[in-house]
Order: sequence, then C-alpha cells, then structure tokens
Amino acid sequence: MKARFHDRLAAALSVLLLAALAGGSYYLAEISRRMGQVTIDRTLRHEPDSFVEGLVFTRINEHGAPAFRISADHMVHFPDDGSTEYERPVLTSLDPTRPRMHLVADTGRSTAEGVETHLYGNVVLTREAGFGEPKTTVFTDYVVLYSETEIARTDRPVRIERDGSVLTGVGMEFDNATRSLTVDSQVRGTWTFAPRTQ
Repeated sequence: MKARFHDRLAAALSVLLLAALAGGSYYLAEISRRMGQVTIDRTLRHEPDSFVEGLVFTRINEHGAPAFRISADHMVHFPDDGSTEYERPVLTSLDPTRPRMHLVADTGRSTAEGVETHLYGNVVLTREAGFGEPKTTVFTDYVVLYSETEIARTDRPVRIERDGSVLTGVGMEFDNATRSLTVDSQVRGTWTFAPRTQ
C-alpha cells in the first residue's frame, strides 16, 4: 500500500515538475520574443546614432588619392538607412584632372556611402577658372550632386553667372568632367562677349 502511494506521489511530482518546466520555458520564450520585437522596432526608427561638430571628411578614389571633401558645421548620422545630414555643408572636388568645384548650402543630406548628396537652401555652385574655361557660378535652392561623376542636377530655377554673362532658367545639369552645362527650360540671358585681341 505504501509502495503504491509513493509511486503515485512520485508520478504526480514528476508531472508537476514537467508542467513547471514547460511553463517556465514558455515564459522565457515569450519574454525573449517581446524583447526582440522592442529591439527591432528601435532599429527601424529614424534616430541618430552619432553626431560631429566641425566635420571635415575626405573621400579618396580607387588609387588612394583625395577626390572629394565635405566639411560642415554639424553632422548627424542615421543607422536605419545609412544617411547623413549636414548643417552649412561645403563640398569641394579635389581631382586635379578636372576644374575645382565648390558647393555650399544651408543644409544637406547624403545617402549611404555618400554617392548622392542633396543640398537645400541658398545653394551656390562655383567652378573655378581653368582648363581654358572662365569661372562659372550657379545659384539655386536645391541641387543633387553625384560625387563619383561630379554631375550636379536640379529641377528648380537657376541663375548662372559666367565671365560677365548671366543666364536664368528652370532645371539644370552641370557635368564637371565634360565641362558642360545644360539648362532645361525658360532660358533667358544676357551674354557678354570678350573683345577680340589682335
């Protein structure tokens, strides 16, 4: 009789222990799942993970030579999409085989890897004189710059000043490599011709 009671008691205790183990496992798995969801939600938010004051960043080309420099008063980086935002950015091309180009703006935003940089507010693009071309300055309120090709584009109104001439229009593509500038529409201008020297 006592042996049978002990067997039943042992079996009941085993069942209780298994039930407690299963319940504990379920509880821990549920906590882990909820913590995982919180972590995933946090990474999906567009929140900065770092910032820099007085930034100067130089990008090098495939040969290890300086190709492009970005400086800014303030920079913020976002890990969710790899983008970077700037206050008072200044972008300068450093390729000695092309005319030196500078861009300044109120604010800017680069995509991951810095392939595209969007500039906003009081944008001034200046190509220095050289390679047989005079200094050219472009004024607009938005430009996207493709740093690898040094092509700048906008769909906004532009004012272009070149060697005493002024051209206005809407939309522009500026290719620093080929030294070409195209204005899309509503083009108006005053062109000044330099006098011939004998």
